[in-house]
Amino acid sequence: MTLTIMGTITDDVINSKLVSNPKLVLHFDNGIEDRRIPFVISNVIHTDGKCYFSGRYKYRLDLLFWKTRADFLPFDMYLNFSFIDHYEEKIDVDLTPEEFVFESKKFYVQQKGNHYHFIPDKKVINCSPFRRFIVNFFFKLLKFLQYMIAIGMLPIFFFDAILHFTGVLRLPARFNDESQSKRFVAYMLWRFSRVARCRVSLWTFKRWMFKRSYGFFKMFKIKKNKITFISLRRNDISGNFAFVYDKIKDDKNLDIHFILNEHTISFMTFSEIFDFTKSCATSKIIVLDEFTPMIHYIQLRKETKLIQLWHACGAFKTFGFTRLSKPKGSPQTTKNHRSYDYVTVSSTYCKKCHSEGFGIATNNIVATGIPRTDVFFDEEYKFNARMRFFDEHPEFIGKRIILFAPTFRGNVKETAFYPTEMFNVAKVCDSIPDDYAIIIKHHPFVNDVQPIPEKYADRVIDLSEDTELNDLLFITDVIITDYSSLVFEASLLYIPMIFYAFDLQKYIKQRDFYFDFIKYVPGKIAHSQEEVIKAINKEDFRTERIGPFADMFFDYRDGKSTDRVVRLIYDCLNG
Repeated sequence: MTLTIMGTITDDVINSKLVSNPKLVLHFDNGIEDRRIPFVISNVIHTDGKCYFSGRYKYRLDLLFWKTRADFLPFDMYLNFSFIDHYEEKIDVDLTPEEFVFESKKFYVQQKGNHYHFIPDKKVINCSPFRRFIVNFFFKLLKFLQYMIAIGMLPIFFFDAILHFTGVLRLPARFNDESQSKRFVAYMLWRFSRVARCRVSLWTFKRWMFKRSYGFFKMFKIKKNKITFISLRRNDISGNFAFVYDKIKDDKNLDIHFILNEHTISFMTFSEIFDFTKSCATSKIIVLDEFTPMIHYIQLRKETKLIQLWHACGAFKTFGFTRLSKPKGSPQTTKNHRSYDYVTVSSTYCKKCHSEGFGIATNNIVATGIPRTDVFFDEEYKFNARMRFFDEHPEFIGKRIILFAPTFRGNVKETAFYPTEMFNVAKVCDSIPDDYAIIIKHHPFVNDVQPIPEKYADRVIDLSEDTELNDLLFITDVIITDYSSLVFEASLLYIPMIFYAFDLQKYIKQRDFYFDFIKYVPGKIAHSQEEVIKAINKEDFRTERIGPFADMFFDYRDGKSTDRVVRLIYDCLNG
């Protein structure tokens, strides 16, 4: 379905300096599942007190639903609309046949008031078994022929590789392994794959082994009391896992298993593959705390419940399917995230954001709160954290502490960076009172070292590579950040914040947010270092914004989020 939408908004708050753009979401509902997909708006013009917008995008209707995808249920399509602080679901709109092009013959389409009703044509979708057999046979035969041709050409590939590695021909830059033998083999496999039209590598073999191993272990019975915790973020029991495990570890009726390492399939040993797939095939509950790609390569058994304890509070920067058409956004065809049975979040407001980002039904999102935030309501823990810090850094006793904690720029870990020249430590220290000290805490992805002049060694310290970020909040008086999700935890402690957003418009264009940044961030927005310094000196932190922000992103502030998550796990065990 190719959808084209144009619209106009008239509002007194619109002016030439406003960076907010309207947002439209296609809201599909089949009565059992719903699915939210952002509509890609490509043109926005603010002029004469009006906002004009338009967009056109192609959507795959056959990929909308996950849990009920085999049922081919009729479904409705509505439009959700948000602009600045206005949000409305299933809005009233005038629909005309010219508004979208419908290419597929697999659905009947009916217009019903402010929405469309789609009825799948099961006869077209489920083509005859004989036709499916012929099509599958033809493609398998074609792949077999391509594979045999590639095998026959191996001597040519070998001779071609010799020419490249002896310098007669230039070797492509992509083959840059330090080992010449590995480069030689990689080049041969690459040439073979180009002809055979199938990727031949250790990674593809491991993925094949991963799926076959899971298929084998599915012959074993599920252990009704087995819970497996899987994390690619950590190699120890920490974060949300630590809080949940502490609550259930004394239950002798549970069989608890952990898989904690940073290994994706490419770097797994075969023993790790067997352990991972056996645990997934025989567990009643699987608990994650991060995107775990290999869990989506397999079709989990219906009896197994997959729970995502998403590590971040709130819903700040867009992620997953929300980033449709943006750099590194999830394409419509991916299965990533869509097999979660439950995702725990911090508030009801976050449900629609995570539903959209993960591509799953809103009812699969549960507002339990985030377990690791329970320490924010534990006075003894906070006291001990402060004592530990000042024991290690006595020079900071009596200082007003600024925590500089920006997020990274770039799309992935390998290219992550922060332009350290945008925060001149010497200039800031020279321009603020002497009783201020600064802690620098860059994102773990950032390898850049923030220059600290020797003159300010007693006032500035870089703790980017150690110290739990949450623990630093208990000794912090002011936070300087930009787009970090740290703001959610800081709002629980009512810490004054400055948002140093020197590249705000660019960031909105490339990444964007789930809410209007200018209107809702809980602190002072500064677009330059001079504005940051001015805000510190005048103590202009806009703290009146913190309370409403915390109300929006935390349903509970009682220190019992772990109890609610544990209750969800036991409900799944007993279900």
